[in-house]
Formats: sequence, structure tokens, C-alpha cells
Amino acid sequence: MHLNLPPTPAPGHLSGIRPRKPWLAGLLSFLVPGLGQVYNGRTRKGLVLLGLAAAWQVMGIGAAETFNWWAVAKAGYALFFCFAAWDALRAARPLEHYRPGPKNNPILYSACAVGLVTVSLLAGQAERQLFPVYTVAQISMRPTLRTGDRLRCKALRPRDIIRRGQLVAFEYPSEHALIFVKRVVGLPGEVVEVEDGLVYVNGDPIEEGYYAVRGKGAKSLDMPAARLAPDEYYVLGDNRFATFDSRSYGPVHRSRMLATPLYIILSISSEGEWRSDRIGLPAR
Repeated sequence: MHLNLPPTPAPGHLSGIRPRKPWLAGLLSFLVPGLGQVYNGRTRKGLVLLGLAAAWQVMGIGAAETFNWWAVAKAGYALFFCFAAWDALRAARPLEHYRPGPKNNPILYSACAVGLVTVSLLAGQAERQLFPVYTVAQISMRPTLRTGDRLRCKALRPRDIIRRGQLVAFEYPSEHALIFVKRVVGLPGEVVEVEDGLVYVNGDPIEEGYYAVRGKGAKSLDMPAARLAPDEYYVLGDNRFATFDSRSYGPVHRSRMLATPLYIILSISSEGEWRSDRIGLPAR
């Protein structure tokens, strides 16, 4: 009777073998795209995925100007992380006899993680500078804006032209800690007058179809005709009969203009109600 036994492994045959763990490979690439591939020994592919993730972060900043492109960029970035995790998990399954090479070391793993985190932080800082987000805290801009609307805005550069009817976020003239959002109704050099909620520029009424209807018993704060100095803008709230605006604190200097609102990215009422119907609405 003959027994067929498997050959006895040579001494040291199994030494150095460290099977790749699929769950760990997937987790690494989910946290840092490409890191799981480096863990699997696919260093070149891992670095390519890492570079794509970093480039996506930087290129995605410009997508913030329109809501649809911003949403697509965010969703695509999340899907890219999922793809990298799936690819790393799938590639790790057959690596039962994997021997770690010189590139499987904590230094390279750490460099990949630090690299992507650094790019993410820098891109996030740049996006906050170029496209800041402000939350509406008052009712002064109803019905255009509501309390709890989170606005993605575009930072104003010194050479940008500010037009009548444009919404602007600006620093309160006497306190830098306060940020207001109002509508520009008067431009530098113009003579502006407000009577019973209506705006007159150089003696003629301007066309306005955005401000709220007068509430019962509401009164308007009027302002006699006054000429704006160079680089001064007159701003009013759309809720003309319940707002704190240039009629109270005067014109706003151009240097205090920070950004112009683009669209609403989130809206939560003061009672905690999520208003999904307002997400994506343009702020104008």
C-alpha cells in the first residue's frame, strides 16, 4: 500500500511569507486612495491613484462655482475612494504567499498618507478662501434667503465689478466679526433715497421685484437723498420692513465687500427642519 504524501516544505520555504489581508488593503485605500495598492506590492498603481486623488482635490476647487458641478465633483471623489478600496481588496485575495518587498515599509505608507492629507488641507484652505460658506442667521433677506440657509459664495477680488441688484457678503462697517448678506441698490457716485421701502437713484425709482411685501403694521425706515462717495455702496435687505441695513449704519465701503453668494448647499430651519427643496437654489 502506497501513500501519496505532499512534499515536505524545505526549511525556510515559508519564512518571510505574509499573506495580504483583503479587509486591511481595502480599508487603507478607502482612507488614502492608493495606499492599499502599495500594501499589496502594486506601488506604481498605488502612486498613480494617490496622484489622481490629489489632483481631483485641487481641480475640484474650480467646480464650486456652479452647484451641479460642485455636487458631481464631491460625489465623484467619494466614488473614487470606493473604487480604490474595491480594487485593493480584490487584488489582495490571491496574495496568500506574498513576501513583502523593500517598498512595504512604514516610511512609504506614512509618506503616502501625509502627502494626501497635506494636499487635502491645502486644497480645503484654498476652497474656503475662494469659495467661502456663510450661514443666514436673520430674516432680513426673506423671501430670497431664509434663516438657516448655508450659502456657498465666491470671493470678490479687488478688480471685480459689483452691480446693482447683486447680493454681497460684507463686514459690518464698525465690527469685523459680523458678516452680513444684503443686496446692492446704490453704486458709487449715485444719489440714493429710500421712501416707504422704495429706492430712488438719481431721482428715479429702480425696478425691484425681489423684496418682501409689507407686513401688517410694518413701517419702513426712510432715508433722505444722499450722494455716495467713491467706493461706497448702498445695501438693503429684501425684507425691506424688517432689516438692519444701510439706512441704519450707512453705506458700505468696497474694501469691506467679501464675497457674492452663488447657491444654497444646505438649509436647516431654526426648529431643526431640513429643507431639501432649497438645496441647489441660486442665491440671487
